[in-house]
Amino acid sequence: MVRSRTDDRIGAGHVLLGAVLLGSALIAPWYFYDGVYVQHWGTPSGPESVEIGPSVLDFYLVALPGAEPVQTSCPSGNISYFCPTSSTYSRAGLNGTERVVALTLGLESAGFAAAAAAGVLGITRRGGARGAFLQRALPFVAIALAISATASFAALLPGALAKDVPTAQHGDESAGPWSSFYGSQSFVIPVACPSPGCAMHNVSWGPSVGWALSIAAIAVLLVGAAMTLRSRRDPI
Repeated sequence: MVRSRTDDRIGAGHVLLGAVLLGSALIAPWYFYDGVYVQHWGTPSGPESVEIGPSVLDFYLVALPGAEPVQTSCPSGNISYFCPTSSTYSRAGLNGTERVVALTLGLESAGFAAAAAAGVLGITRRGGARGAFLQRALPFVAIALAISATASFAALLPGALAKDVPTAQHGDESAGPWSSFYGSQSFVIPVACPSPGCAMHNVSWGPSVGWALSIAAIAVLLVGAAMTLRSRRDPI
């Protein structure tokens, strides 16, 4: 069945939207680690408590203008073991993590380029028979690359962080981004300020906006690829 040019261009539009989502994912944070501390202690007038936090850590694939790829916000008085200052991965001592990020960046960038090229070919209808073939093939290449980026990031990041962050740096935090890709934990830490007491530490970690955008791009690209594959056009 010969599909209309309208169907063909709708498919190309979906592919272009997928490219936009992949491009947006490149500059969005891919991972977060958040922590909030609530300190409790006894006083002559009774128990008191104060909340310290939140502390926030975000991992980016690329550094935004005027910023660093590792973005942190650690409030004064924060007792988190894992809160490096905003910097590059190497300066923060996250060398294994940097390799995972570089792999993800390469796959995601290649996927973005493939999707953008396919979308442009579909909208402009240039390239003749070769262009028609690339329009149908490149979306599947982009999908494969985006899936590889999100899957490898999820599979490799915890192991890389486990090697990059020695046990002494996360202390009582037995669970964290070094143990699983996402999760949360609450635990008690003994403290001595201003008098003996304890601090309840609530932490959570997991994929952030960039990772989710990449997943959304895969879904949109699947729709566009299916529509493009079903359509047939004559070479121009």
